[in-house]
Amino acid sequence: MAGIYGADVAQLRALGKALTASSARLMSTATALSRNVGEPGTWKGADAERFRNDWNGTHSLLLGRVIEALADAGKAAARHADEQERASGAGGASGRTSTAGGPPGKAAGDPTSDYLTGGEHSVARHPDRGEANLAAPELDRLQGLVRDTASGDNFFVGNDSDVNKLRDALTGLKPAQLNQLLESLTDDELRSLGSGAATDGKGLFNWEGTTPFERQQLLDQLLSKASAEQVGRLKDLIPWAQPDGQAMGDAARPDGPDASSTNRWMEPKWPVVGQRPGTDDIRQGQYGDCVLLAAAGAMINADSGWAREHVTDNGNGTVSVLLFDKNGEEQWVTVTSDLPANSKGAQMGAKAGFGGNWPAYVEKALAQVYTEDDRNDGTAEGAPPDQAYPPGNYRALEGNWGPDAFQFLAGPDVERTDDAGKLWEAAGRGRPALVTTLGETPEEAPNGYRAGHAYFVTGVDERGNIILQNPWGPSEPRMYISQDEFTKLFSDATVAG
Repeated sequence: MAGIYGADVAQLRALGKALTASSARLMSTATALSRNVGEPGTWKGADAERFRNDWNGTHSLLLGRVIEALADAGKAAARHADEQERASGAGGASGRTSTAGGPPGKAAGDPTSDYLTGGEHSVARHPDRGEANLAAPELDRLQGLVRDTASGDNFFVGNDSDVNKLRDALTGLKPAQLNQLLESLTDDELRSLGSGAATDGKGLFNWEGTTPFERQQLLDQLLSKASAEQVGRLKDLIPWAQPDGQAMGDAARPDGPDASSTNRWMEPKWPVVGQRPGTDDIRQGQYGDCVLLAAAGAMINADSGWAREHVTDNGNGTVSVLLFDKNGEEQWVTVTSDLPANSKGAQMGAKAGFGGNWPAYVEKALAQVYTEDDRNDGTAEGAPPDQAYPPGNYRALEGNWGPDAFQFLAGPDVERTDDAGKLWEAAGRGRPALVTTLGETPEEAPNGYRAGHAYFVTGVDERGNIILQNPWGPSEPRMYISQDEFTKLFSDATVAG
């Protein structure tokens, strides 16, 4: 509520109440609309699917902005009334001046105006770009490290150590210096760098070679610091900088999995991290990665700052996500900002919520390093049998066990259990937790139950039931489950420490 002038305090309070009430009514209407739009049985066909994509990708988000803006405006009106009442009580005159102490208009940092205009709320990783001041000898040394990494044919030790040496050298560079190096390299040199780093890095005396995370650490230093122009070069010249976006689909959906053999990409409109990231941002898309999205929902439910601390827009066409590697160490994984598109050009994976598009980038980053895929996922009738996809594939994320995905977000202290007592204790303490359902829907299943699906725990109600949220989105029914129901109706739970 920028630039509110002196006014009758009672009128300001009445305005605040009216704005707050309007926000609540609009929220109720929006929730009902989302539920009706999302019901597949009420409207079928291409037009229906197109409208649902528009609703989830644009209309509902705009409506959410208005809802939040009205709520903020109501709070601001009440706050201004309090301030004016205090000022008048202290003998101050209520003249026609801005409450911000300046001329009428938008107040700097006003939450309502900021929310209406959108904006990015990521925490910058590299705020100091530095200067392109690498001396010729240092530039020559770095170019030599690039050439060493590009050569992956060392029979005895491979090029794993070369990958790590180059990564460590790039870590010490400011973005402007990194860009200076990239500008000095030809397209052929960058292409060879990508090919060399893509090898397994193994040699006669180095059996482990280069891990997916080590490869991504090198790419992280390149992508997160480069200019937008150089990011474009890297994406064009290093094929593994972009994962394969094909989908097997979500088998838990009422109409079965919606597989996609396209590998198209689109540039989303919404901020990566908005002002209020939260559990309602979890909106699973076409991929059958309910475990991953449920894990992300569990993490931000336990820590409202999780998205802002683990996902950031680098401002150059890339996004960085902080994940745990197999050694339990946090590592940045940086991906380009474009996301997989469905046949209609809409966002195919996790959808944006009112708090940003961050779940889609958790999804994309994990696709680059996920090593836990197996051959046990269900596939659509008539489709080829499942296979174990390597890192660099969205399909690797589909249909996996709770601990497999959870450990990348929460670290190694993750436990899979069918003990209701352990789950309730974790939920009571606010620890991240998810549950998985049985392969077939039981007769006594509650409304909202989907077989072969994962849900995340958002709390415990006054009756001692755990509250489960569906990663399909906030308009899906919540489930309130007792310990007995968990034992009878669910397969197991995964709890983070």
